[in-house]
Amino acid sequence: MVWSAAHSLVTESPLGLGQVVTDYVHGDAAQKAAKAGLLALSALTFAGLCYFNYHDVGICKAVAMLWKL
Repeated sequence: MVWSAAHSLVTESPLGLGQVVTDYVHGDAAQKAAKAGLLALSALTFAGLCYFNYHDVGICKAVAMLWKL
């Protein structure tokens, strides 16, 4: 349950960004490279959010702390 916020953030974002790549990146090789970069960035983001959840305050508590400011 702890990683569900990280999972939902990282799962939904590449779907929309993949369409941006399809619309604005021209050339077959460039699209493949851009989609591979998007996949790598998504994997790194998920790993970072999981690390933040397990070794720091977590996503939800961090948002609550920011809201208090």
